[in-house]
Amino acid sequence: MKQTRETGLDTLLDLHGITYRLEKGYWVKFEAYMVTAASEQIPHGISYSLTLHDRNNTRVIGFDNAHG
Repeated sequence: MKQTRETGLDTLLDLHGITYRLEKGYWVKFEAYMVTAASEQIPHGISYSLTLHDRNNTRVIGFDNAHG
């Protein structure tokens, strides 16, 4: 049986909507979902975002595929 998607991508999709609370008020948020069509920017067909926020809800750092 041929796999159509990497196992790691399924794990990423499973993290969608999860928020982890860290020490000193920091928190991490995961967003990952399927898009209607893959593109050069989103070759696997999954839009994703991983962000770290401080206790004031300010985004400290983020990783995503929103930009080429």
